[in-house]
Amino acid sequence: MGVLVTNETVKQLFHIAQSIAKENYNATYGGPHILQALMHKDIGLNEFLKSIDKDPGYFYEWADVRIEEYPKTAHLPDEVAQDDAIDTLVEEADDIRLKLGLDEITPICILTAIVKPQVVFTLQQLKSLPLREHEIFNLYRKDTPFTVSENGDFASLFSNGSDFSDSSFPSIKSYCVDRTAQARNGDLENIIGRDKELRMLVEILCRRTKPNVIIIGEPGVGKTALVEGFAIEITKGNVPEMLKNGTLLELDTGALLAGTSYKGEIEDRLKKIINECKKIEKAILFIDEIHTLLDPKGSIGNVANLLKPELARGEITVIGATTQEEYRKIIEPEQAFNRRFEVLTVNEPDEQTCVKMIDVLLDGYKKHHGIEVEKTAIPECVRLAKRYAKGKKLPDAAIDLLDRTMAAIKMLDELSEKELESWKASYEEILKEEYTDNKDQADELIWTYNLLRDKISPILWGSLSEQPAIDNSMPVEQIHKIIDDTYAELLQHAAKKREKVGRLELAAVMAAKTNIPIGKIQAQEKEKLLNMESLLLNRVVGQDHALKILSDAIVENRSGLNKPGQPIGSFFLLGPTGTGKTELAKSMAELLFNDEKAMVRFDMSEFKEEHSAALLYGAPPGYVGYEEGGMLVNKIRQQPYTVVLFDEIEKAHHSVFDVFLQIMDEGKVHDKLGKEGDFSNALILFTSNIGSEEIVKQFEEGKIPESSSLMQIMSNSGRFRPEFLARITEIIPFAPITESIAERIFNIQLKSLHASLTRLGMALKISDEAVKNLALGGFSSKYGARQISGVIRAQLARPISKMIVREEVKSGQTIHVDWNTEEDKLNWKVD
Repeated sequence: MGVLVTNETVKQLFHIAQSIAKENYNATYGGPHILQALMHKDIGLNEFLKSIDKDPGYFYEWADVRIEEYPKTAHLPDEVAQDDAIDTLVEEADDIRLKLGLDEITPICILTAIVKPQVVFTLQQLKSLPLREHEIFNLYRKDTPFTVSENGDFASLFSNGSDFSDSSFPSIKSYCVDRTAQARNGDLENIIGRDKELRMLVEILCRRTKPNVIIIGEPGVGKTALVEGFAIEITKGNVPEMLKNGTLLELDTGALLAGTSYKGEIEDRLKKIINECKKIEKAILFIDEIHTLLDPKGSIGNVANLLKPELARGEITVIGATTQEEYRKIIEPEQAFNRRFEVLTVNEPDEQTCVKMIDVLLDGYKKHHGIEVEKTAIPECVRLAKRYAKGKKLPDAAIDLLDRTMAAIKMLDELSEKELESWKASYEEILKEEYTDNKDQADELIWTYNLLRDKISPILWGSLSEQPAIDNSMPVEQIHKIIDDTYAELLQHAAKKREKVGRLELAAVMAAKTNIPIGKIQAQEKEKLLNMESLLLNRVVGQDHALKILSDAIVENRSGLNKPGQPIGSFFLLGPTGTGKTELAKSMAELLFNDEKAMVRFDMSEFKEEHSAALLYGAPPGYVGYEEGGMLVNKIRQQPYTVVLFDEIEKAHHSVFDVFLQIMDEGKVHDKLGKEGDFSNALILFTSNIGSEEIVKQFEEGKIPESSSLMQIMSNSGRFRPEFLARITEIIPFAPITESIAERIFNIQLKSLHASLTRLGMALKISDEAVKNLALGGFSSKYGARQISGVIRAQLARPISKMIVREEVKSGQTIHVDWNTEEDKLNWKVD
């Protein structure tokens, strides 16, 4: 689990859930098992449920029905694993813990998370469960503990300074949250930097007609925070006379839905809420995600017709909040509803304003985590969130990063030494085992090393002076030394208590989330960038000029001199087939993003026709595949830090180039669904064979083709528009492969076979003459060096594998390969 569970009762709860899963022959346990475990007498929630007129027996049976739907297994494992929903459940329970003001996750937090729709159960499933999230929030708070009153009812939020505790407002009490009461109790956070929006909100609400507003903004920009700030201003009296002593009520759509079982019940509840609001002087109803009231496909359905006449008569004042996309798709077409509202747009704050916003909230986070924050850390937090938290907006992205980092430091101080001791015990067990095969021992050690990296905090790992990579081609003794040295340094860092969030800690957490080098790791990254050309030469040979052009451009980007928002670079790799263009793309992925798989490849021969090209950027509305969006946007949203390779670009349909123009110019592209793909952290590579004859000719004459001549070649082909060529960072020519280069490529590709034999305790020695002849066998002027890997597999790997199976070669022996000139074949010898 990502969230630390310290409460002993909750730990017992999970053990009971595992036992329930075993009793039912389930291989995993999930939400139903947890809910049934909550009804166990040792957990202590039965009395709580009975006190609020809920039957624990019904909850038990309800969960039992869901458990029956779980797959069963004939072979139960020793320990039943959790399913994917449990992590989500615990994370939601931790959020609820914060809202309730508790120090640790308790069973009540788990129960509240379970009854929240879409956490472990769907809205449809929860309709038959007679408990709502809102009920628990009102009944159970740390600062107003639930106690039984004289009439046997639990005191709720409404009984604390508001007028809704009597029976006159049962619907408001059940389905609304009094935000002004929360503001009076000090439960809401102050806001800063939204004075303009707050003034506009108050102005709209003071109108004689249509005093209703829809707040529009991207998720995370602070729409709800703006409304909470308005509630605080009401309680302070910092509003015009007509809004003083007003009451701001938030509609709880989850509570509105929960327990409904027949058609019209939601409408009936909403109608009662509206009627009760009309009885309250200066009542304002806040509806978050207001588009759900109009969406016929949603769980609530289109119930906005109940609001339309009330809004038209001005008998109720409503504040709604939604995103720009939902407003455009759902609310704007409903003109009769939309014209009753004035739109208030909340934009993402600039970085300086965001720093001020976090300053205001900081005390609450310091108190919760017991950790200080360095003054320079907040601007750095905002910068990192803005730069790397793709898909999120400020200030939410920065607050999330700060909160996550503070939690990571707290967990590091409490658990790191224990985790290292636990890992050390498992490592020592591996060292005691005897291995007949060096490969098996190396694999086991590498797995243990990776376990160490994943087990400890990213902050602790990021504090290492260096983070060496290991692979099973290394000698076992070298792997041992790296692991021992790393462990020793980690122990030293773990012994130091961290009491402050600094820039390095923020960078380490962000690096762990995005898998890109930031912060202290960046020092190693800078060294790597300066040596990029020589590092690439280890994998791509014969293209020194290409590597220099590409390396210089990447260094320029990483230095910060490029235009913000644009891709790392857009390079056109031009030349004959089999010269290393795709290999260069893989090398760049490993160099920039530490993973050769951090590459998205599109074979553009698959997008020749207009209808197939639509797959790339999304089908138009009404066509099959419209709701799936575009492949290009989907891929980059899943993997924003990547190398994007468009192979054989000349074969693509001309409509595709409109998308490329957007990517290279703005660094962003939208599919037909309106989803945004951000390419600002991606390296764009195009490959083509166009003009190969002319490029080969110039290289044979001893010239490296210049950009102007390459541009002319591409322009004359008629396949590329001038505006596309003008946006290319560099056009990089690839030289044809010569015989000497083919030998170097052969030796590079032979390394994997050497590594495999080393793991088996064997060695391979191959003569220069054999290398030369085998390399020539995999080389041709037409296909370049493309066939070399096939030659190694057919002429070396397969014969050696047969020798191993026949036991003609054993561990400790060396295979000698030479070339028989007379018979034109390989000679084999083992000693």
